[in-house]
Amino acid sequence: MSPYLTVHMTAEQQLKNDYPRMFRNALLMAAAVHILAFLFIPEITVKPYQLREKREIAAIDIPDQIKVPPPPKEEAKPQVPVDIAPSDDVSTEETIESTVFDVDAPPELPPAPARAQFFSVFDEAPRVILQVAPKYPEMARQSELEGVVMVQIGVNEFGDVVEARVLQGVQGLNQAAIDAVMQWKFTPGKQRDVPVPVRIVIPIRFTLTGS
Repeated sequence: MSPYLTVHMTAEQQLKNDYPRMFRNALLMAAAVHILAFLFIPEITVKPYQLREKREIAAIDIPDQIKVPPPPKEEAKPQVPVDIAPSDDVSTEETIESTVFDVDAPPELPPAPARAQFFSVFDEAPRVILQVAPKYPEMARQSELEGVVMVQIGVNEFGDVVEARVLQGVQGLNQAAIDAVMQWKFTPGKQRDVPVPVRIVIPIRFTLTGS
């Protein structure tokens, strides 16, 4: 038999031999703890429950300096509607209008929505995609009249010019500028990526030299 196996079996045998003594000592220690607990813990005394004394409520007179407000006034009760009996003096034709319904009649169309107002402030301005040059009036050409006409135009949500007016013009050239811009075509202006009608101002330059 190897020395390691002999030592292991000897330790196990010693633990078995000491077990009864260890168990007895544990019981003695537990019994001693209980005895000490009964000797040194004070006895708990239970007192009977006693009702609280009743306190008398004494009335206090209100001093003269404090004014008691009068009670609120009673509001008038709402009147209950009374059923009115039909009168024999009024005919049915006078009280009930004609309610003839024509099945074959076309349905009534709702009114057309009001035209949206033009935006002066927008996220994306219209861009010219078709530009028509103005025709130089013959009288202005003979008079060698030149200048810039500032035209305010209204571009609808489809990019069409629907209105035009001169903000700052040159006498003799204004109408030619309006006639030209009314033929222009734009990409529509946008507000939050939605096409909207807008008003913009464009300059129309008239020059005889072409510069």
